[in-house]
Amino acid sequence: MTASKPESKPELIQTAADVRIAATRVGEGPTVLLNGGLGMPAGVWQFTGVPAALVEAGFSVITYSARGLVPSSAPPAPYSVPEMADDAAAVLGHFGVDDAVIAGYSMGCYISQVLASSWPGRIRGLAMIAGLRSSAIGEMVNEMELGLIERLGEIPEAVTVFEQLMTTLGPGMLGDDLTVRAWREVLTAGEPVWASPDGLKGQLSASHGWMLAKEPTPERLAAIDVPALVVAYQHDVFFPPSGSREAASHMPIADFHELDGLAHGGLMLDPDRRATALLVEFCRKVTAS
Repeated sequence: MTASKPESKPELIQTAADVRIAATRVGEGPTVLLNGGLGMPAGVWQFTGVPAALVEAGFSVITYSARGLVPSSAPPAPYSVPEMADDAAAVLGHFGVDDAVIAGYSMGCYISQVLASSWPGRIRGLAMIAGLRSSAIGEMVNEMELGLIERLGEIPEAVTVFEQLMTTLGPGMLGDDLTVRAWREVLTAGEPVWASPDGLKGQLSASHGWMLAKEPTPERLAAIDVPALVVAYQHDVFFPPSGSREAASHMPIADFHELDGLAHGGLMLDPDRRATALLVEFCRKVTAS
């Protein structure tokens, strides 16, 4: 579907009785929906280069801030991945999208997988970057964070910053003190991303529920009958390449790529933008007919 006009200012879309989602559509051409990771407002996509590359390649791109994130609303926790997928489907409906390529990063891949079954017959392709098959470390971090919220009412900033540093940066960057200190400054200087404490707890509970259910199951993966792109990063401790590769093997039409030298933040930190290039080429391929 082709957008009637580029739109850069976010629209607030009512997706449920107590949920409003801030979403933006830019560009002209076949639609690509970008599902962000846990705690990832729509604006963070700009640092990946993905929206600009897709628009330049002739696509219409929809980004949104999931429930719980500024400037969207934060309904009472807990949330579930299916609820968040319903929000995404409502965003697509608001923009009048009949078919789309669905792309996700990190937890956004959970939402993308649910859309594959809840929005059937309209998905041209499914792209998952650093988000297929979570690890035991990911489960432990989720449990730790929820436990801290229960005990303290929040996650201390020092804990959040340390976790993000250790999982986002690759070994080379972690071994450089100047780089680590610079990233610490970046992570502590930004504006709050959560609309309320319920937002953080809600998204964490959605992620934890997905992991507890041992998702994605082989059955869910086998039912994804559209072309799929799966990208994993060599040093990603949340979604290791071995698990992503095994999960991709259950999908009928999946193309798997492991990108070396990077960790979970590779989509933003790769100077060569390899995942972005793979995504653009994938979108071209699945929308060519």
